[in-house]
Amino acid sequence: FDDNQIGTGSYQAMNICILAKYGNGGTIGDVPTTKCEGSTLRGRIASQVHWYGNCRKGNSREKNCCSNAELLQSGFDWNKFSKGNSCKGDSDTDRVLGKIQCEFGGGSAAGGSSGGSSGSYPAGSWAAR
Repeated sequence: FDDNQIGTGSYQAMNICILAKYGNGGTIGDVPTTKCEGSTLRGRIASQVHWYGNCRKGNSREKNCCSNAELLQSGFDWNKFSKGNSCKGDSDTDRVLGKIQCEFGGGSAAGGSSGGSSGSYPAGSWAAR
């Protein structure tokens, strides 16, 4: 995952949480809150090719190629996001995401409530380390 645009409330952090909870192509029943956040393991892991996430939040033009453009919808395919540092794809490598903190607020894209959850993966919540 991209090391840019992973701060608190970024769509990329929220989308990674959706991916962790529902899997690729999953049906999203509970949306993450803006308390979701990620961080890198700078200097502890070599730079790697990554999915493109360094676009402006809300950039609907890049919703099909950038993991920070819009909040995912049910049935998404994460593999369609570009790799590198642009929608065209390139060989850019960066320090990548090392930790994700997720919180789900009990709502769904269709409305309603089902109770919230938060914490660190794998101990009962949705985080990648």
